[in-house]
Amino acid sequence: MLCSLLFVDSMSVSISTRRANMENRNCPAMKKRRLELIGPQGLNFLSLPEDIMSRITAEITLKEAVRMSAVCSNLRRAWIYHPNLDFDISIVPASGIATVHEHSSKHKRNQHSDQHNRMMGIKRFIDTVNLILGEHSGLAVNRLAVKFKLHKEHANAIDGWVSFAIASKAKVVALDFSPYLGPYENNYSFPCHLFHKQNSSHLQVLRLYSVTLDSSQDFCGFSNLTTLALDHVLILQGLQFLLLKCPSLEWLSIQLCPQLHDLHADEPLERLKFLCVQYCAINRIELHAPNLTSFEYRGGSKVHFALNKCLKLKTASIKFNVEENLEYVFTEIPNGLPYVEALHVELTVKT
Repeated sequence: MLCSLLFVDSMSVSISTRRANMENRNCPAMKKRRLELIGPQGLNFLSLPEDIMSRITAEITLKEAVRMSAVCSNLRRAWIYHPNLDFDISIVPASGIATVHEHSSKHKRNQHSDQHNRMMGIKRFIDTVNLILGEHSGLAVNRLAVKFKLHKEHANAIDGWVSFAIASKAKVVALDFSPYLGPYENNYSFPCHLFHKQNSSHLQVLRLYSVTLDSSQDFCGFSNLTTLALDHVLILQGLQFLLLKCPSLEWLSIQLCPQLHDLHADEPLERLKFLCVQYCAINRIELHAPNLTSFEYRGGSKVHFALNKCLKLKTASIKFNVEENLEYVFTEIPNGLPYVEALHVELTVKT
């Protein structure tokens, strides 16, 4: 039973005993539950059509929906239509949570034991996600989000989850492996090769944390992507090819991406409205974004800004370190942002 894999009951009564009690109509708990399900107006929740029940489950978390399915057999299948599939450490069986956390003194006594326990915790997480996705209907999926300590060693499993998101036409995909902040060479590589023109049009929001992104020139892109967030991402071959193949992009955030030295595009980004670049080893930002209205930059050194064609850019916030010469602040920045009306600059002067 799925719920027994996800949750460990702390009650002393066995699962089989509780199930027998629930099937007994004279059980006080069952009487109370029937009253709650029927409600004060006589509405029998159990008689609602499946699509209505699915809408109701959409208002609660996936974990709560699965727990609700354990209450009554009539609701057992409702969760398989849940639109928001959010997976993090909370879905790991209670007996496996301690194996994932590294703060328990018990597991710090032996390094080999710690490693084994962490591997078992990761395996439990992957198995649980695979089980849930395997049982899910794959219909009306809005979001697939994973936040856990994973990297390239687990690529086969993660590729399968991304394939599920593609097949289910998910609008939002978020892969957050930021709890793992090891060397970039151990990053999971986002599978651009799984996307093609026929299956990539449903994706509207893509958030990647602690992965590698290699969007080559022949990458199909995302025709309806409006939001792209990259955090601690190893970007190979730059972003130009990807940006030009995301014609609907409106919101772009790039943080802690050390291999990104040049942010530019040869063609206009017609719909881009918000741009944020923080703590990247970037030297130049040159974009033609006629509808860009807000720009934020945070970094350790000065950058050549060339946003001269961003006619609607009215607000900009810049924070960085500069040398003794402040000409860059008073001359170069304004020249690169000629249409900005409200410019906020915060700097640390090296003397």
